[in-house]
Amino acid sequence: MGMLLAYELEKGTERELKSLAAALGHQVKMVSSSNYGEPLGYVAGITGFKKTNAKDTGEKIGSEMLIFCGLDSEAMDALLAALKERKLRIPLKAVVTPYNIQWSSRMLYEELKKEHESMTAMKNSPR
Repeated sequence: MGMLLAYELEKGTERELKSLAAALGHQVKMVSSSNYGEPLGYVAGITGFKKTNAKDTGEKIGSEMLIFCGLDSEAMDALLAALKERKLRIPLKAVVTPYNIQWSSRMLYEELKKEHESMTAMKNSPR
């Protein structure tokens, strides 16, 4: 069973995602802005990670975001296909990795935002 960390989803999207995740055997955790400064490992409930009480602005990130934890490639493929089929569009998505597990949600958001802007610019540029 995998965990989906969800950020600032619209109510309809949240309801739809929870239904979809349950059907595929995954949990959804809605992350509150009070935890945006904590390591992803802690937010995901991964053993060995503790609350750090890291300083954060406490402000919302301003965009829907979805972080995948503990899904193998088959589960990830099934989930992404189901999201597409249900037309659940959450533009900022990432996987918890050994590289980013210590990052805060806000750090990951800032990185994803840059990548998304870069990919969008490349997609929209003339060739």
